[in-house]
Amino acid sequence: MATPDQAAAPAPVPAGTPEIRIYAHSPILYWWVVWAYGFVCAALTYFQGDKITIGDGTKSLFIHPSPWVGLSYTLLLLLVIVATSVRARGVNALLLLALLAGAAVGTYFVMNMPGLWSTPPALLLHMNLAFYLLMSSVLLVVWVVIVLIVDSLSYWRVRGTQVEKVQLFGSALGRAPESWSALHIRLTRYSDDLIAHKILGLGLLGLGTSDVDVKVSIFGGGHEQFRIENVWRASRPLKEVQAAMGQKATVVI
Repeated sequence: MATPDQAAAPAPVPAGTPEIRIYAHSPILYWWVVWAYGFVCAALTYFQGDKITIGDGTKSLFIHPSPWVGLSYTLLLLLVIVATSVRARGVNALLLLALLAGAAVGTYFVMNMPGLWSTPPALLLHMNLAFYLLMSSVLLVVWVVIVLIVDSLSYWRVRGTQVEKVQLFGSALGRAPESWSALHIRLTRYSDDLIAHKILGLGLLGLGTSDVDVKVSIFGGGHEQFRIENVWRASRPLKEVQAAMGQKATVVI
């Protein structure tokens, strides 16, 4: 496989050449559902919760009387952790669905076992209003900073036959720029992760995220191959690449 140093120098790009950008995102992109549902739990706790006092009676807490609120939040959090750590494709997706269904059925029976919540060990799971607000607010800030700011500092750019990996402030971090003059580029879009791409990425609503495999045949011989992960609405920039490069691009959507 050729490297940027081994490849021929990229040809200059004519002025006015259309520029197409493809942004990769961090897995934190899928955590929107955690902070969003946290705010829902906070609203339920505030409007339906019971006010209790602890300590010397001067400190008050709002807690929802139903353990299902805290339990559902915890299960959702665990689901997102698993979904952003393990890809659920093909047979793995079916196994994950079976596991989730089994966990849901098991939780239902456990929650309805008589006396389980009134005798030790007590399995009641409650979070107070402050917990939901703190968790959701911190996660929201982290999500906005990473998804909208940090992830936008690096992207893949296609201009004419030139393919570049742009990293803003990359030189300050000691990262050398990467650029290739492409004889041909092949882009293959994968959106087959059941939980991440289809559910958390809102693929079932016609939006969704995808992973994009890129293979660039370069001047001077050889090729470069890499994957761009968690691309939001990837079909749009891929179609733009196809339209701009014509027969020099093969796009599989």
